[in-house]
Amino acid sequence: MSEKEIPEKFIDMCSFYKGEKECPFEAEKGNFGKFWNAESFVCEDFGRSVNKQVETDFYRMVAAYISKWAPYEFPELIRDYLSKSRASEKIKAMITQIYL
Repeated sequence: MSEKEIPEKFIDMCSFYKGEKECPFEAEKGNFGKFWNAESFVCEDFGRSVNKQVETDFYRMVAAYISKWAPYEFPELIRDYLSKSRASEKIKAMITQIYL
């Protein structure tokens, strides 16, 4: 896959990132901007480097990204992200088991 575009299948997994160039969320939207950044990074990096949809890997990468830039508050942020994400209950349970 080339650097041209992010596959729609990855954007469809996102709850916050919809392919925008800049974050549409204001600071008063709480964690939405943080979650947008995590999904954007994963879509742009992961989405352009793999040829098939791997939903579990997508959500694991978002959680890993959150835990990297918020080492002290990531459990709360990951809980908040999962409560608002499109991840299935099975994937939410897996992420919870790994990170929380």
